[in-house]
Amino acid sequence: MKKIYLELDVSGTLGNEAWSKIEQPKGFIAADCQKTGDVPCTHTVKEPHTTGEWREVSVQIEDACVDDAVLFYKKDERILAVETED
Repeated sequence: MKKIYLELDVSGTLGNEAWSKIEQPKGFIAADCQKTGDVPCTHTVKEPHTTGEWREVSVQIEDACVDDAVLFYKKDERILAVETED
């Protein structure tokens, strides 16, 4: 199992909506979405995330599927950055 680290743009969405709408690639095992980013949430949970808000997501992928998963995530407009563990 390998890990891929993503920066997910959540602006304009509510709660976990940005992540839940992404269809996952082959080999996906699990993900952990962190509440971090350059712009902290200062709005209520009933209001959408503001422009510039993003989250770190750590994704577990089967070893054989890592390269395809990286390409898959890079094609998604909400994914700002993709990195793999060494």
